[in-house]
Amino acid sequence: MGTDGATIAVEVRHDAGSAIVTLGGELEFGTAGSVRSAFSDLVQQDCDRVVVDMAKVRFMDSSGLSLLVQARQRFTAEGREFELRSPTERVIRVIETSGLGEFFAIDGDALSTD
Repeated sequence: MGTDGATIAVEVRHDAGSAIVTLGGELEFGTAGSVRSAFSDLVQQDCDRVVVDMAKVRFMDSSGLSLLVQARQRFTAEGREFELRSPTERVIRVIETSGLGEFFAIDGDALSTD
């Protein structure tokens, strides 16, 4: 994982004032551009909440984490909620190892770093 052949699927749908961004594959340097574009498009749209469904993300590196940090900062600065939904154990490990466990809302609650 995390090789030059990495791919990511990005799907955006809207539901009751929320934008649900579903990711699948590898969120890393080589694939972050697709996700960044989706987030940039959402900035222009009317939604109160952005939920990033990460249940199908197999791998995430520091570039992917940085992208999520920047997106959260941008959306929350505009008064919007930003939440990660169902991150895989690997993604949780990257978030916790980086010391950002309390930074992200995970499924509505702050991620426990216990």
